[in-house]
Amino acid sequence: MKPNSTKALPCAIFGHNYQRSKTNIDHTIEMTCSHCDTVVVTDRHGNFETITVSNTQIADTLRELYRLTRRIPKTKVAV
Repeated sequence: MKPNSTKALPCAIFGHNYQRSKTNIDHTIEMTCSHCDTVVVTDRHGNFETITVSNTQIADTLRELYRLTRRIPKTKVAV
């Protein structure tokens, strides 16, 4: 494994040094490497999943959609 920069060199030799950065509502934990700033998320079973750009865009879009549906009250129509 070749590191892309000297900043990722400790990660290539010793492995990542993850620190908890955020705990989500669904009991998943978001962790960030202190050396190379790689972000991973643990799932319900404790497995690591790397966050890609497309995953973050999808999550942001779903979050915004949820906020919009909660903000607009549904009108009831009497028949």
